[in-house]
Amino acid sequence: MSDHKRELDELRQQIAKVDAELLAVLDRRARAARAIGELRKDEPGPLPLAERAAVRALLEGAQGSMPVESLREIFREVLAACLALEMPAKVAYLAPEGGMGHAVARAHFGASATYIAAETTPLVLEEVARHRASYALLPYETQSEGPVHATIAALTPTDLRIVAVVEASPNLHLMNRSGNAADIAKIYATPTDRALCERSLASSAPSARVVDVKSPLSACQLAGDDAAAAALSGEALAAQLDLQVARRDLLDRPDRARYAVVGTRPSTRTGEDSTGVVFSVRDSPGALLDVLKGFAERSINLTKIQSRPVETEGWSYLFFVEVAGHANDRSLVTAFDEVKRLTKFFKVLGSYPTR
Repeated sequence: MSDHKRELDELRQQIAKVDAELLAVLDRRARAARAIGELRKDEPGPLPLAERAAVRALLEGAQGSMPVESLREIFREVLAACLALEMPAKVAYLAPEGGMGHAVARAHFGASATYIAAETTPLVLEEVARHRASYALLPYETQSEGPVHATIAALTPTDLRIVAVVEASPNLHLMNRSGNAADIAKIYATPTDRALCERSLASSAPSARVVDVKSPLSACQLAGDDAAAAALSGEALAAQLDLQVARRDLLDRPDRARYAVVGTRPSTRTGEDSTGVVFSVRDSPGALLDVLKGFAERSINLTKIQSRPVETEGWSYLFFVEVAGHANDRSLVTAFDEVKRLTKFFKVLGSYPTR
């Protein structure tokens, strides 16, 4: 045996040994998480608010052998999975099952959580308000369109609060059994996903027949039963059903998004927070300027402001503002007191960690 081959064999044996050690460590981590769950079984489901800080602290000890981004994704998965073992949460999301909202919820809360799909944003929030779910996850902002009005409008009249914001870059892929694009004669897709990938499908699979289905989950199940078919789906869902990527990144307009995690209780302060607020001003000259001065005079940074017509009040407008800080910070408490005095309507939607 050559020295080169002997060295390769030794390295492979070393890797196999390390993999076994990793498995044993993960098993110990899972047992500890389950033990915590037993001690907390009468408490509400956990919210992974500390996930980012925990991952950040772990990465400070990285030696540089593995890319930081890879380590970040690995530890996020481990922490999400173990958090779900501590006490599986019930999470409501905007249908369809297997869609982008479902994928983001699973990535954040872990595979052990219970997921409830609802057809509209108000119905998603109702699951939490009626205590049928611990949390709701809804689209909050997209890079291309800004704040999601449907979520803000549905949340405004409720007593629920945004407690976390999750960033994601969802995408859609053609997934089939072989991973070979040449095998695809038929594509299963929801009408919404099909519209988002119209140009890409025309160029990457021009001869394939597209069949509409109700959900990405249905698309993947049908593609799993047909060697000549593919599903237009997110990768995580399809991989659970043993499908392979045949064509990657088919969204005509890739977009980053933020999703709001909504609960019944406000979040605790972390020191690096943002707060979402909605308000409407009185119909008088300089009314909006007076409100903005209330923030500026206290050196509060407004990171976002957008207005929308109030459908029930003619041409009256509702303003959405995101400010740096937690609603319990002294500067924000005094600013909000001032702004309430100046506005016709004012409400804090919630505070959430920014890192």
